Amino acid sequence: MQQRRRLNDTCCGNAANPLAMSSATPTESSSQARHIMPNPTAHENAEPCVWMSAGLIDYKLCDRDFDCERCPLDAALRGESLESPSRRALLGPSLSCVFPDNRLYSSGHIWIQELESNGKRALRLGVDTFAAAAIGQCSGISWGASNRRLQARETVCEIDLGLGLLPLRTPVCGRVVEGNQALLLDPSLLITAPYGEGWILDLAVDGTPDLEEMLSAEAAREQAGLDLRRFRRRVALQLFAATSAVGPSLADGGELLTDLRQMLGGQSYLELLRDLVH
Repeated sequence: MQQRRRLNDTCCGNAANPLAMSSATPTESSSQARHIMPNPTAHENAEPCVWMSAGLIDYKLCDRDFDCERCPLDAALRGESLESPSRRALLGPSLSCVFPDNRLYSSGHIWIQELESNGKRALRLGVDTFAAAAIGQCSGISWGASNRRLQARETVCEIDLGLGLLPLRTPVCGRVVEGNQALLLDPSLLITAPYGEGWILDLAVDGTPDLEEMLSAEAAREQAGLDLRRFRRRVALQLFAATSAVGPSLADGGELLTDLRQMLGGQSYLELLRDLVH
């Protein structure tokens, strides 16, 4: 087994140059990843870093409330610059999620947009980019028969993730007009174009819908930031509590896993999604 060393405090953001390791390649960073990390600034309630929970470093507590995008350690272990616009953290989704201003959002990451259909009022539904990134893969989608009437918070469709079904609930009352036939041909549009060709279905509404609980784009962006850190915290704690599920570590000759479905197991990942996206 390769001898373990203590990484420089650079990775914790305490040195003058927090990007000192950014010139390393991803392969070099991965081979150096399993080390004991100092944690001089962590408070007593700090929780395990996601890299530690994933088995890639021996010890490091998170002192940034899982704000991985701005974490020098996360950047250094990836061999990336902290300022790189294309940088992504170990556990997606990310804070770069987009929320257009021309629609409203539910706390469960469903968006609605008002439409005019033959002079009648209708609402189009879809998932926001936070949900799309968290779902990651879509093998299929079903929304039942047209013309059925739905109450608020009633299941409007089910997404097949290839490891189980994720039910989505409508945030408003309405009657199903039609589903997006393009999704039946290419379910991946839900992930790659959630605000465009990946919309889910249209609802006809009578009168003025109750939108009091819906969020503006700015509020949805803030909600996504909170949910993102909650998402990463729960993933880190689940991995830390069941490290045997991760399999062999890099130091033991195992493979680097960054797919949460593999790291958590399909059912655990699905349960995590159901709590955030609904």
